[in-house]
Amino acid sequence: MYWYWIYLLRGRVASAEVVAPSTWVGNVPLIPQILILGFSSLGIAPYDLTFALFCQTFCFVAFNKVMTAQYFTWYLCLLPLCSDRIQWSSRRMLLSLSLLLVSILTWLGSAFTLEMLGWRSHRQVWMASVLFFAANVNLLVAILNGYRVDKTWRSLSDTPGEGWSQKVKAS
Repeated sequence: MYWYWIYLLRGRVASAEVVAPSTWVGNVPLIPQILILGFSSLGIAPYDLTFALFCQTFCFVAFNKVMTAQYFTWYLCLLPLCSDRIQWSSRRMLLSLSLLLVSILTWLGSAFTLEMLGWRSHRQVWMASVLFFAANVNLLVAILNGYRVDKTWRSLSDTPGEGWSQKVKAS
């Protein structure tokens, strides 16, 4: 999603119309990633590590500066570890998955016209990237809303981190 603005800025800097921005401007897109990774590390991981790893990878892919439709394979390999605790049959989930499929196809079609056909379709690829980003965020919200805590995987107490030590002592 950010690549288009980086692309436009590099063109302006190369033609000496604008002074090169400071390095902090390039790090601004990292702020949402840091916040979401902090939430998933502190808010989800103590209760369900595999789901937290899935959420962290999903967020890293969705909020990355460089976004391609093929990156979904990064979090797809973690999905079997936590898919049994996600309600996939809800209407919201099916609509979110449909929107993601449409956005992937839109992104791939517009990227094909830019990369393979050589058309000047940078703006269309950027709009497809925005749609793809929105579809990923929508799917993440649907997954978080459809997540069910499995009592067998949860610790014996409500305090995170105490379940394994109590199970070992009880054995």
